[in-house]
Amino acid sequence: MSKNNIINFFGLLLIGSILLNVSCKKTKDDEAETKYSGTLTVLQKDAYSDVPGRSSNLWPPHTTTVFTWEGSEKVQLNHGTAPNDVDANGDKFLVVVKEYTFSGTKAQIQSLEDAYISATMDDENKFLDLAAASTSLETSFISGVKDYFADGANGIPNDGDITKDSLISLFEAKMYKEFATHLPSFGWDKADWKIALETVLGDILQKEGKELNNYHVCNDDAELQVGLINNFISTGNVQMPEKIADGPLMFYTPN
Repeated sequence: MSKNNIINFFGLLLIGSILLNVSCKKTKDDEAETKYSGTLTVLQKDAYSDVPGRSSNLWPPHTTTVFTWEGSEKVQLNHGTAPNDVDANGDKFLVVVKEYTFSGTKAQIQSLEDAYISATMDDENKFLDLAAASTSLETSFISGVKDYFADGANGIPNDGDITKDSLISLFEAKMYKEFATHLPSFGWDKADWKIALETVLGDILQKEGKELNNYHVCNDDAELQVGLINNFISTGNVQMPEKIADGPLMFYTPN
């Protein structure tokens, strides 16, 4: 090989190397700037109920969330129902109540996904599980709410089709949809019902030497997860909301 050919050969190698480096750098830069879309889906059902869906905003919900993007799906059961759980008729328990769409680079969405997985109150306080903790705890709750309502609901029903005793019977039978439908007839709204539930739970736990503020429910976890996504949508930063352990969030409507 002549001297000129050798020079030309190494020149071509040099040019090829430069072009390859430029191509690789461009690919990496393109990937870093490519935007990916994701969705947080919020699903709910009536808490402590084996009936699918939501019957009324006067009854506490169970809330599950699902984080999806680019073929990846992560679910926060929040100590409760899975998205595909069904009743005896094959109807899904959970219904979609809100969806949030977001976008960002691959690195941002991966970081957001990691934060979502850790977005629970489990490291702050205990989960209050009436159904699984003990039969006596759930029984005490049902009995306590019944007594609280019996003592406090003195209004005259405006529909003429329900009495206080029959309304209490609906509650004891866990017919929460029917119960919530007639509850306003006695002058009770969500605020009254929230006070009733928190008072009864607080009394039950106090008798066991425990404090209501040391517990959380599924909705506290869900509120944290939604807050994380809303922070990202509004600022573009992965920022976990402050975890405030001030007792269970019995009612929750995602904003």
